[in-house]
Amino acid sequence: MSRDDDALRWEGDEDLDLEPSADDGDRARSGAAAPAAREARPRGPLGWLALVLALAATVGWIVVMFANPVQQPSLLGLVMYQLGELLAVIAPLLWWWCVDRLAPLERRAPWWIAGLVVTAPWPLVAGVLA
Repeated sequence: MSRDDDALRWEGDEDLDLEPSADDGDRARSGAAAPAAREARPRGPLGWLALVLALAATVGWIVVMFANPVQQPSLLGLVMYQLGELLAVIAPLLWWWCVDRLAPLERRAPWWIAGLVVTAPWPLVAGVLA
């Protein structure tokens, strides 16, 4: 009976060998290597530039939020509006982080550029340009 089948049955618990198998060693090594690989993600100058621009977009949304206070007639409307403001403020940094963690190195630049266009504080940009 294999170890996987043993896990599905109650009988024979005292017969289980407590010595680690070769599969257990491979799993432990791959599990220990995974966090190190996650930490060693190169960004390059474009990644740091995208981070600075994402921070600028976040600050821009905060400026928009304080420059345009909105009164809502109901509590639900106020809560929903403030939730939208919160999501607008964190969206640029969240987009940058997701691209940094999920996209392969050669595909990050187009995703970061798309994120800057999508999450830009357009009310502030339009106000400055007008």
